[in-house]
Amino acid sequence: MKSKTNYKVIISDSAKEDIKENARWYNKQQKGLGNRFIQNIKECIKIIQLKPESFQIRYKNMRAGIPDKFPYLIIYNVNKDNKTISIIAVFHSSKNPEKCKSKI
Repeated sequence: MKSKTNYKVIISDSAKEDIKENARWYNKQQKGLGNRFIQNIKECIKIIQLKPESFQIRYKNMRAGIPDKFPYLIIYNVNKDNKTISIIAVFHSSKNPEKCKSKI
């Protein structure tokens, strides 16, 4: 049986700020909703970590993980050689991806 090797996840400062900013917005809408948002993002990142190629390539060599409860995209790339996943951005799926290209 083949053993599963987890990839190391590196979240950029910009992506961390995206998550915090969106969580703050959700908490203003409903108390505790921001915490649920963060939890859902973490769950999606775990899936990305276990199966990094399970999400399609969207931009250049970047993949887009899709959390199941919130309409966001987690933009990341995979480095197979050193077993790392770099999360570049987390943004609402209705936003123009051109605005996010500076991060990519």
